[in-house]
Amino acid sequence: MRLDEPLVGGPLLANGPETRRCHDVAWLVALLLCWTAMGSLTYLAVSEGDARRLTSGMDYSNHICGTAGTEPGQEDLSDRPFVYFSCLQYGRRHPTVCMSSCPRISGHYVKWYNGSLISCDLHGREIPATTYPTTNLQNNCVPSEASLYAIVSTDIDATTLPSVVAGMQKALTVTLGAAVGASVLAPLWMQVMRVLSPKGSLAMVTVLLAVTSLILLSAALWLRAGYLTSGAFADYSPALQGSLQVATNTDMSVGLALLASALALGVAIGLWCGLLERLLQTGGILREASEAISTLPALQLLLPPLLVALLVLIACYWLVHSVYVASAGTPHHGLLEYDPYAVLYFLFNTLGCLWTSEMVLHLGQCTTAGVIVRWYFGASDLISGRQSGVKPVLASLGRTLRYSSGSVALGSLLVMAGRLFRFFLEHCLHQAQTNSGSKPELRGVAQCCLRCCLDVATKYLQFMSHNAYTLVASHDVSFCEGAKQAFELTLSNIGQVSLLTAGERLLLTLSKLAVACFCTAGAALCLPFAGLGAADNTSGALLLTFMVTFNVADAWICVLDAAVEAIFLCFLVDQAENDGDLLPYYASASLRRYMERHKPTYVLPSMSVEEDEPRTPACEARRCCARAAARDRAHLEAV
Repeated sequence: MRLDEPLVGGPLLANGPETRRCHDVAWLVALLLCWTAMGSLTYLAVSEGDARRLTSGMDYSNHICGTAGTEPGQEDLSDRPFVYFSCLQYGRRHPTVCMSSCPRISGHYVKWYNGSLISCDLHGREIPATTYPTTNLQNNCVPSEASLYAIVSTDIDATTLPSVVAGMQKALTVTLGAAVGASVLAPLWMQVMRVLSPKGSLAMVTVLLAVTSLILLSAALWLRAGYLTSGAFADYSPALQGSLQVATNTDMSVGLALLASALALGVAIGLWCGLLERLLQTGGILREASEAISTLPALQLLLPPLLVALLVLIACYWLVHSVYVASAGTPHHGLLEYDPYAVLYFLFNTLGCLWTSEMVLHLGQCTTAGVIVRWYFGASDLISGRQSGVKPVLASLGRTLRYSSGSVALGSLLVMAGRLFRFFLEHCLHQAQTNSGSKPELRGVAQCCLRCCLDVATKYLQFMSHNAYTLVASHDVSFCEGAKQAFELTLSNIGQVSLLTAGERLLLTLSKLAVACFCTAGAALCLPFAGLGAADNTSGALLLTFMVTFNVADAWICVLDAAVEAIFLCFLVDQAENDGDLLPYYASASLRRYMERHKPTYVLPSMSVEEDEPRTPACEARRCCARAAARDRAHLEAV
């Protein structure tokens, strides 16, 4: 099988930009329109929201406690950070006033900022407001008695979106620390992989680290969930026993711990059912990819830090936008009336950020593939050293941004859409489990089959996107054309694809998972030291930490991932277009031996009679004579 345009010629080794064209421009325009809409929503959120509303309360006049006055005539409340419910002991939630400290004793009059007494309406009578014993809870003076706390619990307890976003805001330093940890562990593990690959112990060490990290993460999450379910936090704040916010935090923490435990159990079952044996057979293409990256150190020292910086910027933008969306609304007597479309704004911005982050990772895939293809086929500028250091990487990045941005946007959108559809389907299947209909065993079988098919479809989309980027980076083709050619090439070698690249990529996925789980477990254990207690919703912060650390690890290890895919696809083209005699192979001897050793053992029906005949001395002599005659004919034609 020959491709429409061989990898060893044409635009791969061309020096002029006139041989390339821009492809999939419509999808790049769609991405730019999405960014424009996200920018407009961010402008509206910033103009209407105030991040201080998530961490500080407001008095009866809608002034934020603990802040200096910004308007003429507004009181300076910088030394009054606590919200006090003046008439709560008379069954009234209002008025609220900012206090310098929460009252501990009863009997003192409560005054406004100008010194006048605050009056409470009790059945038409005006009674001066007096203090009652309170304690500080998230800058609110909460009554020590649970019966009084129940009156204002609906005001203090935030809804799901503001509480999750507020938890992310408070745990921002922990999330950034975990991202830094992932940036250290991921390149360190890549160096360890280079050492372990020749020794044949890479698969076993990777599996042990992945399983250990999942167990550690599950233990850390169960430790926090156990603290919340035990009610030990009520020792210093009895009013929290009736808090709806704490109950919501407890449920989310238990759910997160169950999710991590299920993931650990699924990985263990998969390894027990045969994946471990498959992984132990892999490593040859990884060794070749490590060798390629070692000859181009800028590919590891320049591209991953750039991708990590972009991912961190996207995460920070998403968090800032979410904070302002969650705090946007119309304040009324100290309470915030939220926009009913705030959740839709939040979801749209989240989808846009997911698309952008996926595109950043795919940009690294395409750039790496362009460099690796030139290295494999021995580009003259790389062999002679005329382009050394960062030049090949920057040249490949420039070609990708100039000619293939639309293709990268389309590929990342397809992968993201598949993952989102899988997420929503999982949610629907989970809701369907609560149905009390008949024949639950049939429903369980159908759900299992549907999950399996959807998982295969998602993995296939990701696999074809990565293979398409190899052709997009080295050919003047669109994403769909590159995916079509890659599909035809891999379909003719489906045995090696299923046997080799699946194991190699699974090893890299387990490496990313191990880095993310270790960093997230450390973040979960550090949350109490960052001042986050039982009333703070940390489940969203932990999910954000896991996503950020996994993407950071992916930004580093995607260099190896893309190199593995590109080398495997280049090897298939090399075998299809060369015969190893008149046209020598470009693959190294070690790679050819590895691929030959792991060929599928079955025989396809389409094999010729010549391939099926036994290797007798006479047959070998005939083959040698045929190769010699072909060599002589080629020599005469050249003369």
